[in-house]
Amino acid sequence: MASTVVPAEQPFVPVITGGDVGAYSLAREFHEAYGVISAVVPTTVNRNLRHSRILQAFPAGPMTEEQPVIDALVRVAGQLRRAGAAQDRPLLLLASYDHLVRFAVRHRARLAAAGYTVPYPDEESLDAAALKENFYALCERLAVPYPKTTSYDAGSHTPEAARRFAAGLGGTGLGGTGLGRTGTAGEEDGSGVRFPVILKAGDGGAWADIRFEGRRKVHVVHETAGHGRSGAEEIERLVTLASEAGYTGSLIVQELVPGPDSQLGIATFFRDRTGATRLVSYGEVIVEDHAPGTEGNARAVLASQHPVIAEQGAALLEALDWHGFAMFDTKIDPRTDQAQFLEMNPRLGRNHYYLTAAGANPAPYLVEEYLGGVSVTPGSATPESAASGAAAPESITTAGPALITTIPMSLVRRYATESQRGRIRQAAQQGRVVRPFSYPADRDLRREAYHRATELNALRVFRNHPAPDA
Repeated sequence: MASTVVPAEQPFVPVITGGDVGAYSLAREFHEAYGVISAVVPTTVNRNLRHSRILQAFPAGPMTEEQPVIDALVRVAGQLRRAGAAQDRPLLLLASYDHLVRFAVRHRARLAAAGYTVPYPDEESLDAAALKENFYALCERLAVPYPKTTSYDAGSHTPEAARRFAAGLGGTGLGGTGLGRTGTAGEEDGSGVRFPVILKAGDGGAWADIRFEGRRKVHVVHETAGHGRSGAEEIERLVTLASEAGYTGSLIVQELVPGPDSQLGIATFFRDRTGATRLVSYGEVIVEDHAPGTEGNARAVLASQHPVIAEQGAALLEALDWHGFAMFDTKIDPRTDQAQFLEMNPRLGRNHYYLTAAGANPAPYLVEEYLGGVSVTPGSATPESAASGAAAPESITTAGPALITTIPMSLVRRYATESQRGRIRQAAQQGRVVRPFSYPADRDLRREAYHRATELNALRVFRNHPAPDA
């Protein structure tokens, strides 16, 4: 069977970077809403994308360096606007990772000249939201809870600075949930951040570019870190490794909110150019991956509601004067039953398909806001598509229950709370348990066999790398 190609007569093209479940979900959502074929730009054509009838893949190689990524996107635009296609049809660029959002924003003019619409705000707005120190400062100003936090300036690293910073952890603390005094390189830090802690990059895009042995997206460090090291010694070692590897941004050290993955949440918002918040959607994470290299990737999300998080998230976006989609990671602190805000992503998240499962396909919001509601050729939607229609409502708060999962239901039930199990049963009775890769309009036996095998393999992965039950 010939490879799928974007039809020349298609009035617009979603161009989606990445090759994971988030990239496929976007292609599926645009097909459901409009019947269109998306152009997907991954590092390589993996099995998430192969044999799909709803996308055309344009592999670009490694996507960590800025200029090669932009060059690849310009080449893709040229291909999509040749071969009889309308030269002025819009290309809607959707980035799967924070650093790719930043690349697109920095090169907006060149991408626009190639035909792209870039649905992200300017770089100053990105810095205010996505750089974690700035985000926590905003939370502090608005009294939005977040874990006690301090930071290390890797750009001013010296061995003595790293030692003094690490020695300042675990002090008496400042009380409450606010920001501990931010540690700068060379300054004695009295933040009072207590072990166990997590260490993560303040600039996730820059973190994606560096490599050192043992590097992880998020490092969890206990008071006794193992290998004969204390927690402070492990923090000193990690900030030194990161700095020497070339990372020059802030390194965030933050108290670990206790409790299982089922207390994690994903809050997604859409705020239009008039300042109206038109979509609020909250999902409870059932469980995440804990295997090295994939840790932090949610494997099952239950669409739900959380009015307090909805109110606080909307307040943050209003203070930022944010336009477009934004996603917040949160966690309920079992000691207080209060939601802590962990970070903000300036885009749709990897597991955003819970929105569509709950009745809020994001594709129409993007088309209406950024492409002026471009018309689709009558009859282009397939009978299997358009599950959510092609018109975004004026304002919606999704309620659920609806579950998305890429693991077997036995694992979902194992890690869900009793309350979540009841709502999962309700979702199943209503036909709202969804596997993002299982799309009837894109059915292929080879794809189904691969994803079924991958799902079953999760049983082995979780046996070897179990998530904490408590």
